[in-house]
Amino acid sequence: MSPKGPTSVRIGKFVEEEHRRWRDEGANLCGVLVLADPDRAQGVGAALAAMPGIEVHRIEDDGRLIVTIEDTDEEWAGQILTRLPTVEGVLATSLVYHHCE
Repeated sequence: MSPKGPTSVRIGKFVEEEHRRWRDEGANLCGVLVLADPDRAQGVGAALAAMPGIEVHRIEDDGRLIVTIEDTDEEWAGQILTRLPTVEGVLATSLVYHHCE
């Protein structure tokens, strides 16, 4: 894992500020496309499904996973989203949809 650089510090601060703001304003729902190593897609799906706030809806043979992320009592959905690339076998993530109530 690389050391924290200026960009990751700014992103962390943004996520923290957004968490406070959104917590006061409403709940978040994020639709995310996750690209995983095809040989590890099932394991990635299981790891993601075990994380609070994440629901895995579909796992394709080519390594694409469709997931949704919702706020939990402990974390804002944006915080959860930033952790997805740390899951073993995840190659990339893309936020496709965001809704706030």
